[in-house]
Amino acid sequence: MDSMEHGRVIDSNPFVDIATHLFLEDLASKVGVAGLNNYLISLANNLAGSMPEEEYETWDEFLDALKNGHSILSSFEDVHAVTKHCVVTRRSPFERGWREYAKRVGAFSKVHREVAEYYNAKAKSTAVNSLHIILHTFRSAASKRIQVGGKPLRYEQIGTVWVDGERNVVGDDRLPGMMKRAGISKTRLGMLLRNNADVWVLTAE
Repeated sequence: MDSMEHGRVIDSNPFVDIATHLFLEDLASKVGVAGLNNYLISLANNLAGSMPEEEYETWDEFLDALKNGHSILSSFEDVHAVTKHCVVTRRSPFERGWREYAKRVGAFSKVHREVAEYYNAKAKSTAVNSLHIILHTFRSAASKRIQVGGKPLRYEQIGTVWVDGERNVVGDDRLPGMMKRAGISKTRLGMLLRNNADVWVLTAE
């Protein structure tokens, strides 16, 4: 056997994804839902805090960096601006891991949903499961490290759709104002939620 072939590293090994989910479930059994929530938030904040700060002179310059993957907000996700201020994530970076887990282990433990409900109650967000806590917290913290035209960036989550089709949209009390800031109608939002994993808003305060 060729030595290079023998030493080949397998990219995107599902073992890592499955082990991560099982680790979170094991952690929850030890520290509870609140403890798992705090751990995920801390993890995401630490990741964002380790990323370099960014400054852009204009909004178009920032959108160009976002589009080309040069911003920390597009470092780990396939994101696209559908208006000047509405951004979508086409596919969750955790999608493949969930599919591998479902195929090899089975249904997600209920703790992944329970911790999301706990997080949503406190953060007024739209997480469907534990993985969204990481994404939403990271985006929020990373946005604060970006300035456009001398103003800090503000991130807001409008809606989240999981791989199995389950969705969570921000409450009616906040939705109209967020859609206005995003520059989309309710019909457009419905269209975006059918074809993307996340819909969010970015503005400069």
